[in-house]
Amino acid sequence: MAKSYNEQQTIEIVRNIHRNLAIITAILLLTGQITIMGIFVTPHGFRVTLAGPITGLRRIESPTGNPIVNLIISLLNIIIAKLLILDQFNVTGSALTPDGFTINCGGPILGLPRVTPKIPDFNNYLDNFHKLVCKYFDLDPKVVNKYKRKRKRKR
Repeated sequence: MAKSYNEQQTIEIVRNIHRNLAIITAILLLTGQITIMGIFVTPHGFRVTLAGPITGLRRIESPTGNPIVNLIISLLNIIIAKLLILDQFNVTGSALTPDGFTINCGGPILGLPRVTPKIPDFNNYLDNFHKLVCKYFDLDPKVVNKYKRKRKRKR
């Protein structure tokens, strides 16, 4: 029998997934599998981009092998990992590149709002989907509604 979740339980599950992604990202930073690749400037703040061998991209290092530059990169990685562990940073998304993908992180300390899970209203999306199907396939909406599964309405 399928387990039913209310909206608050679902939000808590999504929040836990976000938190676990932050911890995993911090572990990858501390083990050298990913490193800071760049900083994105957004209208409301900054995001750091992380990537490395595990994401299909090379780990960033000093092109001249300068140990001071490599130390600064390592210190930035440790700071980002600490912010992720302390829940000051969140994983905010991922970007696909031709060679792999990057992990984007940010948080209030960089001017970005904290990531808060939002549960979309799937019923609204489903209604819009039915309207589009009727319009583009030239179907009578009454026929579609006749065979549409009955949904429980929120109280």
